[in-house]
Amino acid sequence: MQLGNTRLINTCRVVAGVAALSLTIYWAGVTVPALASPKPASDSKAMAAHPFVNDIGLVETALGCARSLSSSDLHMFFGERRGSLIGWDNPHVIQLGPERWLWLNHDTYIDLSGDARTLHDGGEQNQNVAFEQTGNCFAMLHRGTPTERLNFEIGDGHVDRNRFLWPLGGEVDGDVVRVFWAETIPSVPRPGPGDGIIRHPTKTWLAEYDVTTLERLSFAPAPNSGVDPIYGFAVASDDHHSYLFGNTNMLNLAREGGFFNGPHSATKMYLARVPRGQLDQAPEYWNGTGWADDASSSVPISNRFFAENTMQPRYLDGRWVSVVQQDGFYSREVLLDVAEHPWGPWTTVDQRTYTGRLAAVEKNSYQPIILPWSSPEAGITIAISENATDWMNAVADPPLYRPGVFAFPWPVDLGEITTHAAASVPARRVGGSR
Repeated sequence: MQLGNTRLINTCRVVAGVAALSLTIYWAGVTVPALASPKPASDSKAMAAHPFVNDIGLVETALGCARSLSSSDLHMFFGERRGSLIGWDNPHVIQLGPERWLWLNHDTYIDLSGDARTLHDGGEQNQNVAFEQTGNCFAMLHRGTPTERLNFEIGDGHVDRNRFLWPLGGEVDGDVVRVFWAETIPSVPRPGPGDGIIRHPTKTWLAEYDVTTLERLSFAPAPNSGVDPIYGFAVASDDHHSYLFGNTNMLNLAREGGFFNGPHSATKMYLARVPRGQLDQAPEYWNGTGWADDASSSVPISNRFFAENTMQPRYLDGRWVSVVQQDGFYSREVLLDVAEHPWGPWTTVDQRTYTGRLAAVEKNSYQPIILPWSSPEAGITIAISENATDWMNAVADPPLYRPGVFAFPWPVDLGEITTHAAASVPARRVGGSR
């Protein structure tokens, strides 16, 4: 997620009750055994030279293999250039089958020469690309040709670089995987310094893909195609239902009166549900006491923070677990929440300050997600996006714009929980253009 000419410009305004921000990063010492004997990644230049068009017309490029799926090995793997992939952010990960996952990623930079020193050396960005992960090995997928790259999801034929699609949540239903997509456009008014990015969502779409080949089968407006909130912002399923977590994801705060005119709409999370996997069905909505067909009756399941509360829940080993970064760009506090039911109440059971990889410039982080192989043995493995607070620093130094990975220990049983208060931190204003 590009933050344009973003700068950290204001730390003096403090949301009520905040305290000093720690710059310490904590790492949980949990590991996951390798799923297979790791194959050494090829030289970046050699890997970048061999993309090919596969049987369904997607351009496929090998990215190599991590040593294992442990947080430390994935952190190292994603921190390096992977073949022609030099920078990317905001992944969403869907389990396709045993030891097989689909990653759908936001703004991505690719360099076929192997010589790029900046993000722009490889040409224009792709607004979305896919990774197919098998075991601990990854391949990148997009449309077009190796030299004339199109997005993985090109939409209804009327998208361009001013109207494009960012991935949201998804779920497998038999031999089909369904994915929600947010259509985004440039914002008016443009945000001023400290008021976020210059894009906002305008419509929600639903695509279907063959779970084996990833061939696209359909693309149509979502059953609830609105964005206030976006239902399907995150998707997680138990044995009977798929739950569509809703959030406006409004990151241009100028559209809501500017940063200081909070709390903002993205601080509220909503909930809908459909039969498991059937994301193409009309949902019913949580109204505080039960389920209703009328979306206007829905109430938030979580309402906290100042700028955003973009929770990413999963159903793991019979329990509901969620991760969120308090206020997104404006904080470094990552919280782990648990609940007995997807509608809550959600309880914060762990938190830590994430500062990311060391750099000579100011950095920020945003949108952590729980990776689906998390387990009591492995802990809660988290992928989190990293960027330079001043976007031009990331352009000049691609390693600043690559996700990190860390882990929380598996949370204790619900009956043993000692609630931790949400972090009290200064709200850091960042501005941006996108």
